[in-house]
Formats: sequence, C-alpha cells, structure tokens
Amino acid sequence: MLALTLVGFPFGSIAPSGITNQPSAEEKLVLSYFHDVIDGGKVDLVEDMFQPDYVIHFASGDVKGAAGLHAMVERRVASFSRFATEVHDIFESGDKVVVRLTHRGTGAGNVRSRIGTHDVSGKSVTWDAIVIFRMKNGKIAEEWVNRDELGMLLSAGILKAN
Repeated sequence: MLALTLVGFPFGSIAPSGITNQPSAEEKLVLSYFHDVIDGGKVDLVEDMFQPDYVIHFASGDVKGAAGLHAMVERRVASFSRFATEVHDIFESGDKVVVRLTHRGTGAGNVRSRIGTHDVSGKSVTWDAIVIFRMKNGKIAEEWVNRDELGMLLSAGILKAN
C-alpha cells in the first residue's frame, strides 16, 4: 500500500481522507536529515541516521560513507551563510521514502554543478529537487538526488534566460 503524506515546512501536514497524516519513523528520519544535517550542519548525527556503507547518487558522481557525507555537508556549510529546505511532499512505499523539496540559501562561497564550480557569494540561490531514499533497518542506506541545476544556476545569475 502506498501511503501519501504531504508535509510543509517544517512539519505541518495534510493528507487525503482515510490516510494518516502522521509521518512514519522513516519519514521523520528523512525530515531530520534535511532540517538538522543539511540545513543545520549537524554532521555528528550522521552515524545514527545512516548505514555505514551509505551511498548518495548525484548525476555528477557518488558520495560514499560517513566521510563522504561529512565532506558534502561541510561544503554546503562553506557555500551558504543561510540555508533552508522546504519539504513539499513526502511519502513512502516499501523500503523507499520519496521527497519533493526546495532548497534556498544565501551564497557564501562556491557551489559545484555539472558544468563547473561557481562563486555564489552574496547571491540568493534556489533549486528544486526530488530525492529517493532506500531505508534499511531503520537507517538510510542509499539516496538518489535529482536536482534542478539549471534552475539553481539561473537563480544565482550564473546563467541568463533569453
């Protein structure tokens, strides 16, 4: 059975009739990952949330294990002086949790994309993403990220629309 829960920022929720609007333990873990680790930079929580052989899949390449995740969060902290994730939708099916979200930040350094590294210091940067998590034994085992890099580069003024 597919359970659908729509979650606003940070935890206000609505759901269709007959389906619970209370996030599952897995959904709460994923929400905590975004709000505490990604937004808050609390890398000390990583070991409690993720399997040791964790892999995050980006179009530009994979990030593996706690050391890779720590480095990714440290780059996010260095790149943005302010950062927030708005979760629009979250639902789970089987061992998967799926999230549709928007990241917003104020640049404080460089961001990487598939077309290079860009200085976004002082710029407002926004992008949407859809992220799929695979859960195992109550922890995150794998993550696939599909982010709107074109939207990110347009919002920062790196690329110009015609």
